[in-house]
Amino acid sequence: MPGPKLLPSALVMAGLVQFGRQRTKTITRLAVMAGCRLGLRWLSHAMPPPRGCAVVIAPHPDDETLACGALIARRRAGGLPVHVIVVTDGSASHPNHPTLTSPRLRAVRRDEARAALAVLGVESVAAHFLDEVDGTLGRLPPERVDDLADRLRSLLEAIQPDEVFLPCCPDGSSEHDATYAVAQRALAAVAKRPAIWEYPVWSWWNPKLILGRLGEARRCWSQATEDFGPVKDHALACYRSQFEPCAPWLKPLVPPGLVELLRSDREYFFRVELPPSHPVQPPRAV
Repeated sequence: MPGPKLLPSALVMAGLVQFGRQRTKTITRLAVMAGCRLGLRWLSHAMPPPRGCAVVIAPHPDDETLACGALIARRRAGGLPVHVIVVTDGSASHPNHPTLTSPRLRAVRRDEARAALAVLGVESVAAHFLDEVDGTLGRLPPERVDDLADRLRSLLEAIQPDEVFLPCCPDGSSEHDATYAVAQRALAAVAKRPAIWEYPVWSWWNPKLILGRLGEARRCWSQATEDFGPVKDHALACYRSQFEPCAPWLKPLVPPGLVELLRSDREYFFRVELPPSHPVQPPRAV
């Protein structure tokens, strides 16, 4: 056992070693992401012209802006209809925070989403909130999955979209994967078959997932943000609870490195070719 004088030095050294490992891990992660983004940039196709009405299905308030903000703003500026469907209420983003309780977060994130969508040009009547409890989506009982899929199907039938944008599956989040599965189930039951696209969010923060996407570059499409980048940034700024520290916490909830990756000069999408007659079943919690 180290003596009294050696103990502080040992603790400091251990802290420095741990800090060095974390920093190396972060630098490696960012290097992999940058390399994958460069590869996708060169290998991806230019996004085709929009077909008409689009629906963006977001697992949480902010996913739609992080992944599709410039696309939404561009289409709205061109007079095309865009609907956004937010599946969960976002109430589980700050567990054990002393002031941001679940009811408070539910209200805050709804307000932030409405403000962000207004910046992007989405009309209030085109913003839909299904209000599933955040943090539970991957372990819903069968009857709740049926109800959620049916509510989503009813909305899609009413909107009649030409294109639908979903989170990637897998995307490094059980809630994103569950959203994808429920959305595919709903899409399998609608009469009109829209074009389906996946968008990455947490995939950008997972080297294994994004490297896998590089291997799927044949179905990757991208679009430059161009003049709509600042609009997207303005919309993202509405999500203060996610991208700024919430006192007394000193760090923002979403890693700044991930936000920067998603604020780049291009947005990326993967074309999905799944026949409506073969819906994906929602995942179950293990």
